[in-house]
Amino acid sequence: MKFILKTIAYIVFFLTMILILLPKENLYYMGQNKLENFKVELTQDIIDESNFGLTLGMLKIKYDNIEVANISKFDITTYLLSTKIDIKNIIVDNAFTKFVPQGIKFLSISHSILDPLKIHISSKFSLGSLSGNIDILNRVIKLNLTVSKSFRSKYRQIVRSLKRVQKKDKKEEYYSYEYKF
Repeated sequence: MKFILKTIAYIVFFLTMILILLPKENLYYMGQNKLENFKVELTQDIIDESNFGLTLGMLKIKYDNIEVANISKFDITTYLLSTKIDIKNIIVDNAFTKFVPQGIKFLSISHSILDPLKIHISSKFSLGSLSGNIDILNRVIKLNLTVSKSFRSKYRQIVRSLKRVQKKDKKEEYYSYEYKF
């Protein structure tokens, strides 16, 4: 029994040390090079590496030399059992505001080994909120949007493509979107 506990302790210690000593900044630059193959360019003003994560500040995203979005903070945190990406203050270029709401306050994407087949997503923007998940095994994205009346009037084309769902108390409604990939 002591041998098993000692072995588990060594494995946890070894994995923790790998996470701490992992060159996160170099992994970011490798990912940046891979994105260049798809004509996506990332530029940032601030890079801050911590024990379990990497924070990018003032990130600009360009696609085919066209600026798509500005992000004030992009934070990736990895622990032994989970990984979480927090993106704060996403400002989409005016050319894309017909498709994506302007002023996304935060976007959170998380994955856990305890639930390995799902990636959870949540977001809050000026005219509503979004929650959902990506089912990796069935290859399905399911999103639920709770939106205001001004969102419905401003983004009519988007709202038409969503399925309207009324809750049992009929006071609250949300829109559902499902996509198989």
